Amino acid sequence: MTADEDRDRLAKQLLELPVHELVDVLRRVLPHYTEDEYGLRTTLVLATANKDEDVSDVPDLALVAWPDRDYYDGGLGPDQGLWEEGHCAKCATDLASNAKRAYCPACGARCALT
Repeated sequence: MTADEDRDRLAKQLLELPVHELVDVLRRVLPHYTEDEYGLRTTLVLATANKDEDVSDVPDLALVAWPDRDYYDGGLGPDQGLWEEGHCAKCATDLASNAKRAYCPACGARCALT
């Protein structure tokens, strides 16, 4: 896909998806761009940036955790936005997800969010 029109068409399709379906599509794509070189692993991830203008100019960042599809019987979890929050117990990364049961996109560990 090299034409702007093709990318525009794909972007339009992605914009039509609710958040939990968009997250699922990106879960299938972003990890394929992981690079391992010189002992360093770089992975593309999706993140949220929350900024409370009354408190700070610096946003709080959280990686978007992929729903645990096995826990949800092959489903994507509830369609409630990215309001479930927590930390990965394995790598201590801040996480957000639409699902309470998810996988950390940084290390792959199963996580329980609240």
